[in-house]
Amino acid sequence: MMLLLSGWGIAQTKPASIWATARLSKEQVMVGEPLIVTVTVYTSTWFTKPPVFSEIQVRGAVMTKLESRTGAKTVTIGRKQYPAIEQRFVIYPNAIGQNTLPEIEVVTTGPPEGGYKGIERTVHTKSRSFDVLAPPEGIDATNWLSAYDLNLTETWDRPLRDLKAGDILERRITIKAQGALAAFISPIVPEKPDFGTIYPKQPILGNIQGQTLFNGSRTEILTYLLEEDGSFTIPEVSVQWFNLRNRQLETESIPSFTIDIADNPDLEFILSRQKELQEELDKETERLEEEDEEPFEFMGLNWWQLTLVILAASGILSLIYRWIKKIEFRRKEAQKAKLISEPYLFKELEKAISSNDPENSIQALARWYDAYRQGKYGASIYEFAQDKHQETLLNELVKFGEIAFKEDRLAQSTSQLKSLYTALSDTRTSLNKESHSKNEEAWMNINPTTH
Repeated sequence: MMLLLSGWGIAQTKPASIWATARLSKEQVMVGEPLIVTVTVYTSTWFTKPPVFSEIQVRGAVMTKLESRTGAKTVTIGRKQYPAIEQRFVIYPNAIGQNTLPEIEVVTTGPPEGGYKGIERTVHTKSRSFDVLAPPEGIDATNWLSAYDLNLTETWDRPLRDLKAGDILERRITIKAQGALAAFISPIVPEKPDFGTIYPKQPILGNIQGQTLFNGSRTEILTYLLEEDGSFTIPEVSVQWFNLRNRQLETESIPSFTIDIADNPDLEFILSRQKELQEELDKETERLEEEDEEPFEFMGLNWWQLTLVILAASGILSLIYRWIKKIEFRRKEAQKAKLISEPYLFKELEKAISSNDPENSIQALARWYDAYRQGKYGASIYEFAQDKHQETLLNELVKFGEIAFKEDRLAQSTSQLKSLYTALSDTRTSLNKESHSKNEEAWMNINPTTH
């Protein structure tokens, strides 16, 4: 029975079994085809904090994490269930040949078996190999785009009718590729028109996270200045891409169409007015630059006086910030100390026993005793009761052990647990009074004039 109850000592623990695996969705992919990596970490106890999955670089590829795609589950191995957490990544390979996914580090936090305090542990997955295939023969690999679906659209900022020379049009051409990153979508370079000039703007790139993939988009913004009158054709725009669903090369296009541009008798006046406006803008810019050269003054302070005021204010704010941080740190430390203090853990033990949960009560008892003994007593409560000659507590421990462990009726031991708690509470009160009396006696011996 002594050996049986000695297992209640918090020191009787062993490291949890923790390991991590990496699984690839495929072992062979095309250049640019997304490869899903599922990293799973397992434990034989539980996780007290979410695992931290390291982000690594894969040679000749882009690897990105699927944010908010962490899944928790329970896996049965043999007769034991293991809590597990998954994190998914996507690899976009851009180099042909065999490649390797390196080891991925996972930092976990969880208690050992038989314990309750979280301990940080680091595990690694094994490296995994995969093959990257070249595009079909005759395909330009530099402009290669593979996707599960592709959509090509255009919009104009105004209807393409009643146009005349001197008008300005804005055209937006958007490519949306399912399963491809925006960085892999090649830019669209339209042919120079014979009716005017094209002024391209910075394209808009975007990536939207799906359930298991990213969907990239690229929008080209083109400004057309119509300079000639007549009937003109805006050429077709086409995008060639490899369909990963049917493994076929396909082309998406915007058909060519004709626009009619009318003559504008005021074109020369408009162009000359644009020149005048540009000259006025240049003069205004020069005037602002000259104003910038005048001595700086703000509320009667020159630049160096204002700098001193700002620095002084910054110093005061910095001191206030440090003071607030120090107070917050002390508050948090006090809260941490409270959560592991003996009085707090004894109240938690009382709550656990009142809830009629024997397993939770045993854990709470172990946590309280670990805080109470502080290295002064034996590792088990049984040893403590023997050393302090607490016969009532010893008897209750033996009764509880008989019911809970020897007869294997832990679920039916709630009433005996309450009796054990009463004996433990009486022992604790008695020893606390005894300790207080000894402290008072020692103080009187040191300071005889105080009585």
